[in-house]
Amino acid sequence: MDRGRKAMPVQNKACMARHIQRSQERHQQKLREMKSSIDNGRPRAASHLKTKAKKNALMEERFAQIETENRLLLEKMSHIMRFKGGIDCTNDSVKYSHSLSKERRKRELQRITKENQKILKRIQGATPTYNHARWEEEAKRNEDILQNICEFKPQPARGNEQEDDDSIFGYMDFYDSIPE
Repeated sequence: MDRGRKAMPVQNKACMARHIQRSQERHQQKLREMKSSIDNGRPRAASHLKTKAKKNALMEERFAQIETENRLLLEKMSHIMRFKGGIDCTNDSVKYSHSLSKERRKRELQRITKENQKILKRIQGATPTYNHARWEEEAKRNEDILQNICEFKPQPARGNEQEDDDSIFGYMDFYDSIPE
């Protein structure tokens, strides 16, 4: 018993003890039988996620398309077996290939080709305006002028040439090019 009840005056302690015992048992029973107000169970399974209606519809559509293609193929095969009995390798489209303006287009193409050949002969027969020998002489003369003008000698392009040990550091080349 708890202390609060001990302080209360009662007529019969045995009856009070039985009463308290029954009250506590009833309370324990109610606690055991009580239903929770919060649902802790698994959520209901969504039926629309199990059925996958869109996937099934797409599959049905695909199967219907395959069935249609198979039926058409079977009809074509049965037609071949009934009428021709073999493979048709003739090209019927040849009879439609003639063009009404075929000759005119051919003449136009020949005319353009002749004009292009005439233009090519004129270009090849023309004397050049620029003299490449004179260009080389001018380039050499400009190089000599550049050598005379420059305070520091221009470095040659470093291609396959062998480098000096001093040129590894770079500063030796600089001091070598200064006039004394």
